[in-house]
Amino acid sequence: MGSPDYVWEKLFVAIDCMCGDGDFIQRLKDATISALMRLDESDLDGELGDDLSYILGWTKNNLFNGKLQRLPDELERKKLIEKMMHVMLETYRQ
Repeated sequence: MGSPDYVWEKLFVAIDCMCGDGDFIQRLKDATISALMRLDESDLDGELGDDLSYILGWTKNNLFNGKLQRLPDELERKKLIEKMMHVMLETYRQ
């Protein structure tokens, strides 16, 4: 299992990418390559682990030869962003 601090750091970078320029797919690809490729499902457990698995399912595990294989629809996009925010907020240490 990885460090919650490390997961927080990678989610912070990923969310920053998601707020950048370009269309959604390019921002998602940037977030994946810049940060989420370094995470594994086993880095967190419980509910946060489930959320991380969902995130990696649309990012790291969905990237092949530099291209996203499946594209999330509007509902899946919303759920993905909510889960990214949830994991980042819950792993924040002051």
